[in-house]
Amino acid sequence: MLFFLIGACNACLAQNKVQKAQAFFTVSIPGMQRMDVNGNKIDPEPIYNRFIFLECRYEGKPKVDTVFYNGIVFKASVADKEETELTIGIRTDDGRPVIANPKKGNHIWKIDLIQLNGKALQHQAVKKILVKGMLNKTKFTYTIASETELTAPDMY
Repeated sequence: MLFFLIGACNACLAQNKVQKAQAFFTVSIPGMQRMDVNGNKIDPEPIYNRFIFLECRYEGKPKVDTVFYNGIVFKASVADKEETELTIGIRTDDGRPVIANPKKGNHIWKIDLIQLNGKALQHQAVKKILVKGMLNKTKFTYTIASETELTAPDMY
């Protein structure tokens, strides 16, 4: 009887749990060449677009409080609807597609990230990504060890 009760409690706790999270980014360079007052070219700063896909057992929309990249705070915005199987993008290192396919009963949510202040964080510097939030009334903290670069979409 005791084992049954422990198993039931563990099943309830596993319901509101982040199963998996993956971090991605794209790099784009602004189009027009800028010049200083003397006519010298100014090299444009690359723009890093970062996002995370969060897979969880909770059916409702997760609430993400904070996301830290190496302790640097990013503002997080969770998509309005959950995703089903989708192609996230193409890896720059090997040209293979990245496909999100949740396990049965799981839900996938896209989290868009914006760095609040400071110089853009370079990809090579990323060592630890920490996602904190809530699934229903259950707090969660999930650590991601790396991020994957995807090709930026073609601009017209």
